[in-house]
Amino acid sequence: MERYRGFVLIPEEDLSWQVRPERSPMHVLPFRAPACSIADVKALVDWRLARLGRDRRPKAELLPQTKGNGWRLAEVQDQQKTA
Repeated sequence: MERYRGFVLIPEEDLSWQVRPERSPMHVLPFRAPACSIADVKALVDWRLARLGRDRRPKAELLPQTKGNGWRLAEVQDQQKTA
């Protein structure tokens, strides 16, 4: 059994998954996922939450764009070029 984003993921003997919300009110009804990996089940939960507009994670295209490791690498390189 594993918890993920407000859901309990329960593996079944036939390698399928039972997915249940941890608490009420239930925005997504309990469902079964076919035989697949835990990553696939998590992706299915994410997809269902996104369909309902309940996915609160930032979208990748809305995140600020960074260069290199995110530490003003371009500014340091520009300073080195002019020095």
